[in-house]
Order: sequence, then structure tokens, then C-alpha cells
Amino acid sequence: MQNTLIDGRYLLQEVIGSGGEARVFRAQDKITRNAVAVRLARKPVTYTVPDAVPSHSNWVHFHHGGVDPQHGAYQIFELLEGSTLDAAIKSGPLNPEAWRLFVEQSLDAVKALHDAGWIHGDLNAGNFFLANTGWKLLELPFLRFDPPPNRTALFGSIHTLAPEQIDGAAADIRSDLYSLGCLYYYAACGEFPHTGATTQEIAVQRLCFAPVPLIEKTPHLTTALNAWVMQFLARNPQDRFPSAAAARQLLGVA
Repeated sequence: MQNTLIDGRYLLQEVIGSGGEARVFRAQDKITRNAVAVRLARKPVTYTVPDAVPSHSNWVHFHHGGVDPQHGAYQIFELLEGSTLDAAIKSGPLNPEAWRLFVEQSLDAVKALHDAGWIHGDLNAGNFFLANTGWKLLELPFLRFDPPPNRTALFGSIHTLAPEQIDGAAADIRSDLYSLGCLYYYAACGEFPHTGATTQEIAVQRLCFAPVPLIEKTPHLTTALNAWVMQFLARNPQDRFPSAAAARQLLGVA
């Protein structure tokens, strides 16, 4: 779809991201001449442009959305330069300073989401992005297109899904916190808490076995920080932090 003009204004240039729901393109706004990111739904969906969208410094900035008569629903975002957490970890775990920055800013992003009344349900290493202004949450649940009709509770990344989601329960605040714990573990040591050759193997590991304590993999982090991460990964949601705000408060003394 390179060189396709969306809604008479946005000239698509190259694909920079892809998922089951949409593709994301680098594009040029022919009116402002600015570079933007265009998120284009893969299939025809019923899409209503939101009247008002909340914002946060650690969320990707949403400009507006619409429906192109030929190409369907689209959304316009700021164009970020940098890399996802997943791409960053390919070259090795984050050093303690970079890890702390990711933890603080990602936790602030999720706290703001919960404060606004939203549950994410699929926090993963592909939707946190390190830009020159810091870490940004790319996928905002209130901007999702209509989900496919055959989507199940297991639509998210198996590496970060909470155990209760694997069991079929709806995601809630503590499910999101579990997913954050998986990402903090991954960012610190380069491995997810549970591994396996297949989705089924990972699911069984998560449901039946506790993860290896992070302190065994990250001696460069303090004992208190290692314990803080492991509380996110408690099998029972009641044993996790009750909220992102509580986790953020305790991070300050870890």
C-alpha cells in the first residue's frame, strides 16, 4: 500500500508495525507536511471517532481518526523514532539505570490508564516503545478497533498473559500488573518468567510452576528490587500489588 493516499491527506510510505487488528505505516500529512503514523484497520469495522481521548506523557499521542471510503478505518498518531522493548532486549538486558527508567515510566503509563478507568489486557514487549522523550505505551485500549468476532480470551501475548487470563477470566487491574511483572523480569535478565517451545508449554509452566526467582538471574539488582518484581508475578491475584499506585509507592523504597 505504499504511496496510497488515505482520506485525501495521508500518503503512506512504509509499514512500521503490524498486528492482528491493524497495520501501522509511516506517512506524510500532505497538509502540514509533517511525518505521522497511520494505523489502518485490516478489515472493515464499525468505527466511531472518539469525541475526547485522554492523554498522558507516557502514552503515544493520538491526533484523530476517521474512515477512508476505500481503505476503511484509520487513526493518526505521532510518529515515534526509537525501538520497542522487544527490539531493545535483542541486544541484551537493560542496565540497572535503563531498567529503572523503563519500570518507572511504564508503571506511570499503566497507572494513568487504570486511573482513567481502563484495563489493557495485553501489555507486552511490543507495545512499549523507547522514544527520545522516554518510554511510551503504544496500544491504548480505548482506541482499539472492533475486535475480530472469533477473538478469545487468549488474544494476548502468551509471554505476559496472567494465569487467570489463561484460565479464561477477564483481565483486571491485577492482570495488567502481572503482565508488567513479566516485562520487568524480561527487561532485567533477557528471559521471560516462563518459557517453552510452544504456547501450550508456556501456558502449562505458568499455571503449574512458579518462576525462577529473579535474584538468581540478576545479581546486579538489589534484593529489594528483585522481591518487588516477584510480587507482580504471584500466581494468586490477591498476593500481587493491589494497584499500580501501590506498586509505584513501594518502588520508591525498594
